[in-house]
Amino acid sequence: MDLLVLSEVRWGYFRTRKQFLLSRFPASWRVFFAQPPAAGADDPWTPRREGNVTCFTVPFLKPGTTSRLYNAVASAAPGRALIEAAAGLHLRRMLRRLGVEPEPVVMTSNIYAARALSRLPRKLLFYDFNDSPFQFAAAPAWARGYWQRTLAQVDAIFVVSEYYRRELSAQTDRPLVPLGNGVEYERFAAPREVPAELAALPRPRIGYLGLLSHFLDFELLEALRRARRGGTLVLLGPGDPATAAQVRALAAREGVAVPGPQPYADVPAWPQGLDVGVIPFQAGLPHVQGINPNKVYQYLAAGLPVVTTPVLDLAPAPPLLQFATEPAGWEEALARALDAPRDPAAARALARPHDWDALAARMVGEIERRVADRAGSRPAAS
Repeated sequence: MDLLVLSEVRWGYFRTRKQFLLSRFPASWRVFFAQPPAAGADDPWTPRREGNVTCFTVPFLKPGTTSRLYNAVASAAPGRALIEAAAGLHLRRMLRRLGVEPEPVVMTSNIYAARALSRLPRKLLFYDFNDSPFQFAAAPAWARGYWQRTLAQVDAIFVVSEYYRRELSAQTDRPLVPLGNGVEYERFAAPREVPAELAALPRPRIGYLGLLSHFLDFELLEALRRARRGGTLVLLGPGDPATAAQVRALAAREGVAVPGPQPYADVPAWPQGLDVGVIPFQAGLPHVQGINPNKVYQYLAAGLPVVTTPVLDLAPAPPLLQFATEPAGWEEALARALDAPRDPAAARALARPHDWDALAARMVGEIERRVADRAGSRPAAS
């Protein structure tokens, strides 16, 4: 079976949900991953293959780029129509060149590909709703129209969280299929040598693993710094221009370490050198309420107790998994996690059901079932 994916992020950007899921599809599937271009990036305008996934670049409409000229063109409807027409033409040429079957299964998470979708013959169209397209600063006012055009075309939606399932149920009558985020369980659970840079820091080590994004609550981070009991607050991950100044100010304070981004292959060693994993996001932000963060499962698979902003898809299991919103609640939860006897096996048991292998199998099974149902409902050829 051929699966065409129209993505809003690049295959080589980070390690995303798309890579974790699509790289686990059966060998009998051919996956074609169409991604937008990025300034200064190594764009595969010539298709590249990784396992059963072939990725290539399509000049999809893209808001908020680094080009003022492009942004000016895209800000007007005629300019957007021109960009979309070029993207659709390029996409169709690439599909013919790659020998994609005439009616593939299509999955999208790129609302700006709505026009290309409308012209694609297909068996079924799925939307993978991991992040809201409106949570990003670059989302323009005209994005709402593209979301509505996309939503009107889809046959079913994979939804990453209960919050978004509830939100989408008020917007569409399309089937909503819950499929959360996960972890490469064995990679994070396997014993590893703690990086020397981390091992040198005073304990207890309270760590955040991930993008230092605008979701972070710096009041909570300061509360964790104060409650560290002489240990270290560790922020591990790539920076974000939106929080760069706040991160620098926090890093200048006593008891804070900011090692910076690490290659994904090295990341699993870091949580194994922590004492508590934290996700101190701004609990009141709507898009924070909708997340189902991979890092919860990464911490647990590494054997860590976790304190996080509430996640609707998980039930608290103190002291291994605790939810908190205000600084006082965070300090109390952190104290419980630090004072409780370590139980790595119990933490890993909470993570194991969320292994990406199981999630990918569920996605594949759902697609195959719906494709078979659609084929069975079509009238036989005369």
